Amino acid sequence: MLRLLASLYFFVFFSIIAINQSSEYIWKHWANQTPSELGYAKQVADNLRDVLNNVSIENYPQKNGLDIIHINDVAWFPEQRTALEKGDVVISFDSSDNYQLFMRLADEVSIVKLGPFEPKRPSIWIKYGFKLISFSILALLLILWLRPLWQDLEQLKRITEQLATGQLDIVAKPSRFSAISTLTQHIQKLALQTASLMQNQKHLVNAVSHELRTPLARLKFALAMLAPKDPRQVQAMNQDVTEMELLIDEMLSYARLEFSEREMSKTTILLSDLIEAQIDKCLVSSNKQIEQRIASGIYVKGNDHYLARVIQNLLQNAEKYGAQKIQIELKFKEQHAILSISDDGPGIPEEKRENVFSPFIRLDSSRSKETGGFGLGLAIVAKILSWHNGKCWITESEMQGATFNVSLPAHLNAKT
Repeated sequence: MLRLLASLYFFVFFSIIAINQSSEYIWKHWANQTPSELGYAKQVADNLRDVLNNVSIENYPQKNGLDIIHINDVAWFPEQRTALEKGDVVISFDSSDNYQLFMRLADEVSIVKLGPFEPKRPSIWIKYGFKLISFSILALLLILWLRPLWQDLEQLKRITEQLATGQLDIVAKPSRFSAISTLTQHIQKLALQTASLMQNQKHLVNAVSHELRTPLARLKFALAMLAPKDPRQVQAMNQDVTEMELLIDEMLSYARLEFSEREMSKTTILLSDLIEAQIDKCLVSSNKQIEQRIASGIYVKGNDHYLARVIQNLLQNAEKYGAQKIQIELKFKEQHAILSISDDGPGIPEEKRENVFSPFIRLDSSRSKETGGFGLGLAIVAKILSWHNGKCWITESEMQGATFNVSLPAHLNAKT
């Protein structure tokens, strides 16, 4: 950060000095024409003096209204008096920056006064044009200084986007002229290390999928062989093996989600049809009373497979913890589809509602084989909704249970 600040300070400092010096030089030698104007006036005065010197002294005071004074009528500065005595044309300025020309005639005591003349003023457009050009040059120099910095920031943006979407083939080339090139290199190394860890996690998931399922399959086969000898014991062990299989499936499903977003395709989905299809599946195995108020014509942009998984997990959660009734409502509000799934179960304390969306988090009252669950269903819901710019939150239902509310960007036109 110190390097960035120092680089910017010295760049702006020396740029301003260079621009000011260049502007002053150009102004003196091109825009400001006063010196050349005075030189031309002095030349005209010299020619006029030559003409007057050829006229008799008694005639030229009245010629053409010339203002001729005696040399002693003016309090000259010593350098002005010396210049007049040498025959030079003396120029003086009044309080309004108007100039006057004085020249001594051949009688050595008569002074011709010309003026006052108003000098030619530089155009205001030239003045402000110079300022505009100066600031434009400074802005251009700043752009040249900022360009490598902007390129590095763009690369950092791409790196983070690649990591967020699971792309592990990260390639970045920091600019050596950038003030944050060192920071970019460090972040690139960190990103490569993160990508390596994610790749290792992917390999681990694949290995677990294969290595754990094989001994479980052998164990199930052995239990099947032992079943005639001790059916009760074998049944209990079979339940434990089945629970381990379900846990592995849930863990693998959640782990694979980390790499699924990159391959996920999105289309326009009629959300009401998707919800009704999942309700029909739930009715096949559910003994709960399901009440539904599904608004039609609500479309969302997303992946139908993963959104169906969200609805399925929430319905299974309501089925698992509800007592007798489940209420499902879909409505359109402020450009969002709002899905609410309520149950009449024990509910969730307010201080624990945020925690249930974390992996492997379950409420103490739900830790039983009857209810089952491994604390991954709602974590999967939160992960999928984040891909769709949606969110899920919990409130208390009208039936004193829990209501899971889902919000997704939506529209009422299939072509939008």
